[in-house]
Amino acid sequence: MPKILNGNLDALKVLLAIFVVVLHCHFMGGNYTAVGYLLCNGLFRVAVPTFFIINGYYLWQTLASGHSFGLWFKRGLQLYLLWMLVYSPIYVSFAALGSVGGVLGILKQFVIGYFHLWYLVGMLGGGLLLYLLRKRPTGQLVALASSAFLVGLVLQYARVYFELPNAFLQHFNQNDYTARNFLFMGFPFMALGFLMARHGVPERVTRVKVCLALAIGVALLLGEAWLNYSYQADARQNFDFLVSLPLITSALFLLPFVFFRASTSPLNAKLSSALYYVHPLFLYGALSAGLEYGNTLTAVVLLLAFVAAPLLILASRRVRFIL
Repeated sequence: MPKILNGNLDALKVLLAIFVVVLHCHFMGGNYTAVGYLLCNGLFRVAVPTFFIINGYYLWQTLASGHSFGLWFKRGLQLYLLWMLVYSPIYVSFAALGSVGGVLGILKQFVIGYFHLWYLVGMLGGGLLLYLLRKRPTGQLVALASSAFLVGLVLQYARVYFELPNAFLQHFNQNDYTARNFLFMGFPFMALGFLMARHGVPERVTRVKVCLALAIGVALLLGEAWLNYSYQADARQNFDFLVSLPLITSALFLLPFVFFRASTSPLNAKLSSALYYVHPLFLYGALSAGLEYGNTLTAVVLLLAFVAAPLLILASRRVRFIL
């Protein structure tokens, strides 16, 4: 008998992958227009944290059903190494291999993850932390996850609005990975999904509560993004952390459960992964061909990613860890 899947959850994953693609293409002007900023440094920022919540939810399901954490981790690691290999021509050069500094730079890429592949490092590191803490009481996990998220949030806002008194710390905090990593983002949001699964929240919550939380979350998120657009000095800075993210991402994750649609097809789940992992290839290709960031680039990259996705899905039938 085919396994019953949550069709709307898989559809949500496709939407989140599209959010990532259009964000990277600077849709509607990206950070440099009001609408673009509200989208690219506001609404679209729900994508990766929501993916982490979904990862945490399924990690709990994996462990609760007696499956091996080692196999879960191994598959994620294989996926990471494969896609790091695919993108290696971009961040590896013969010149870099000829110096200690160049080799260290390549190793650094493997530690933090190249471009969008940091998400897989966040998932693996966050999952490992959750596994080690899996028997801890809910209160302790909430405290640890909340503390980690708050550290990331403070680092994010300090990066944009404040200059740290120490020159090294100021330089270090200008990097995306200082806050956006497995410890401060992967673990907190995966813990959120893990705990919702542990306590059966998706099965107990009501439609009214989820829709209300989602509406409040959207309003708070857009309000926070508008304040950042209005007051920040440097539009080049991205906001991976927003105060309102835990509320809106939780509601977004729960929405497919209160509006459940049964499905037996894994197509959308694989489609979301294919779009996420492959789109930078077309992004860089289009930029090299002379297209500029914006709506045309967004349309071209999305079209090419959707064309390539079925090929990756077919390949994944033979090599599972492609997607």
